[in-house]
Parts: sequence; C-alpha cells; structure tokens
Amino acid sequence: MVRYYKNQCESKAFWRIKALALITLDLKFAIIRLYKLQFSTFVKEEQVIMTTYGISTLAVIPMRSQPSDKAEMVNQLLFGETYKILAEKGKWLLIVSDSDGYEGWIDHVQNTTISKNQWIQYLKAPKTFLSKPVTAIVREDLPPMFLSFGSCISSEIKNIFPESGFIFPKEDRIELPDSFDADKMTAYASLWLGSSYLWGGKSVLGVDCSGMVQLCAKLSGYQLFRDASQQATQGEIIDFLEEAKPGDLAFFDNEEGTIIHVGILLEKQKIIHASGKVRMDNIDHHGIYNSDIQSYTHKLRFIRRLS
Repeated sequence: MVRYYKNQCESKAFWRIKALALITLDLKFAIIRLYKLQFSTFVKEEQVIMTTYGISTLAVIPMRSQPSDKAEMVNQLLFGETYKILAEKGKWLLIVSDSDGYEGWIDHVQNTTISKNQWIQYLKAPKTFLSKPVTAIVREDLPPMFLSFGSCISSEIKNIFPESGFIFPKEDRIELPDSFDADKMTAYASLWLGSSYLWGGKSVLGVDCSGMVQLCAKLSGYQLFRDASQQATQGEIIDFLEEAKPGDLAFFDNEEGTIIHVGILLEKQKIIHASGKVRMDNIDHHGIYNSDIQSYTHKLRFIRRLS
C-alpha cells in the first residue's frame, strides 16, 4: 500500500513537471513568434536601401537621433556638405556625413540627391570654406541665402545644378591649410563670441561646444571628430595647464568621469567655449570659472594639443 501510494505521488509529480515544461515551452515559442513579428515589422518600416548620395543645398539641415521631428538634434549639415543615404523610414532618411562619419536622420524634403558620379566629381573638386560668421550668397531671381562659418563652396555645385543661380563671393573664402595653425584656431574661435548655445548646432545662430571646436579646427588645418568625447581621443596630452599654449583644447568631465565639454584655450589662462552662449572665461587647474555667477561651471579633466 505504501509502495502504491509512493508510485502514485511520483506519477502525479511527473505529470505536473511535464505540464509545467509544456507551458514553459509554449510560452517560449510565443515570445519567439512575438519577437519575429516585431522584427519583421521593424524591417518593413525601416527599409535598408542601396547606398545613394546627397548634398546639402540649404544653409543648415538638422540631423536627428531618431526618425521623428520630436527627436533630439545631434548634428547639422552645412551648405555644400555631402553624405551617403543608408536607409529610409517613412519620410526620414538615415545618412552618414562624409566630413566626419556622423550618422543621423534627415527629413526627405531637405534632401538633394546626386548620382554617384556627381558625388565622386564633387569630392575631387577644389573647395573653399567660408571664414566669416555669416556670408550672403547671391542667387539669380531669388533672395540671397545666408551661410554660416565653415560652409563649403565649390564651383562643381554649379555643374551639378546649373539652374541653381548661385553666385559665390570671391572674398571671405579660404582653402584648408596643409597643417594645423594654432593662431588661426584662436582667431576663428573669437568670431563665435556671443553666438547662442544649441545642442547639436554648427552655425553662428546656434552651436554646441564640440561643433564650434570642430569647425575652428577644420579651417585651421585639423579634422576633429564631432562629439567632445570623441575629440578627447585626438592630439597629444599636455600634463599641466601651465604648459598649455593658445589653440590647445581643454576637456571637462562629469561626476562619472565622462567627457561632456570642450573649449579652446587662449593666453593668460583664458578659454573660449560654448555654454549658454559662446563666451570667454577664466580657467585654472580646477576648471572653468564663470565670473558672472562667481562659480566653477566645468571640472577640468585634461588638455590636448593638435598637431
């Protein structure tokens, strides 16, 4: 009788375990089916396309982190910058900038597509870059277009778009130097003083700290990455603030040690940086001291020299 009861208990336990295993298996398959359904919907909505090419024919094109007007602006394309189109989702295009490899989403109505051959010819063509804060570009039968510092000018754009009517100025344009010039770096930085801060911005109407530094460095002969945390990997480390020179870059971190800010050093422990607006502040081994509020605003992490 005891043995029979024991066998019955073992049998019931076996079937309970088996039933539980089947339920678990069914749940696993349900999750897999749901995942496949969601994945197939995602692939359908975001269509990877054969690489095509584009060029900015607007003064500024915002690049966003996600395909939405409400998404964070992470960067801007300036006039004359080219890019590759990687994917599309609804009215949005995922692009990668040719100038610094930065990815983001742009609205298709702001896209100007060019052929691969036109893209190649444009990249090979001589280029100059606007060196004043704002330059008016005349257009036949249209109001002038106002372009910002660092916009790219090439006669090749007239060959691609002969009907555009662009008349480019002969002055206020420079070719990129063959090597880095620290004096130009500080001179260009001073042109930005008073410009409003704008996260992801790259124009004098709104710029962030790394966008300003990237453009000043580019026109001074050095190609920097887009974000401060990326720029912090470039150049030579300078051990002490007392050894720094005008044109060096100072980087600042948060409590977690992440690089969140960058500025351009001047003489006499001064720095130009974008915080609220592009401003000039004092700097010491602690960080940036804002005399307006009589407080430190950014903690110094290290200094790098471009060469």
